[in-house]
Amino acid sequence: MIILKFIICISIILICTYFGIEKAKTYEGRVLELKKIKSGFVFFKSKIEFTYEPIKDILEDISNSIYQNEENIFSRTKNNIKQQNVNIAWNNAIDEEFKINKEDKDILKMFGKLLGKTDKKGQISEIDLSLNFVDKQIQKAELEKSKNSKLFKSLGVLTGIGITIILW
Repeated sequence: MIILKFIICISIILICTYFGIEKAKTYEGRVLELKKIKSGFVFFKSKIEFTYEPIKDILEDISNSIYQNEENIFSRTKNNIKQQNVNIAWNNAIDEEFKINKEDKDILKMFGKLLGKTDKKGQISEIDLSLNFVDKQIQKAELEKSKNSKLFKSLGVLTGIGITIILW
C-alpha cells in the first residue's frame, strides 16, 4: 500500500512538473518565432534590394531557408496569394500563427498593409520599420520569458509537491 501511494505521489509531481515545463515552452516558442520572423524580414529586404523576384518566390525562399519545411507565416502567405491579394493573404497567415500573441500579430499586420503596393524604396522602408517593431517585441518576449519561464517550471514542481503533501 505504501509503495502504491509513493508511486502515485511521484507520478503527480512528474505530471505537474511536465505541465509547468510545457507552459514555460510557450514563452520560449514566442521568442524563437519572433527571431525567425525577423530573419525572414532581413532576407526579404535583401531579396528586394538585390533581385527582381516576385513576392511569391521570395516568400517561398524565406520559408525554405529559415523554416526548412515547417508550416510558417511566409509559406501560408505564399499559398494564400493564389486566392487573395497579398495583404489579405499575409493577415490570414498571421491570424493562423499560434506562437505569437495579439500584440505581435497587430505589429506584423501593419507590415502587410503596404506589402507589394509600393516601389522598391517603399518596400525597404516598410521592412526597416517592421524590423524595429519586431526587435522591440523580441526584447519584450525575452523579458517575459526570463520572468515567466522559471516561474511556471517552479510552479509546476511546487504544485505537484503540494498535491502530494495533501494526499499523503
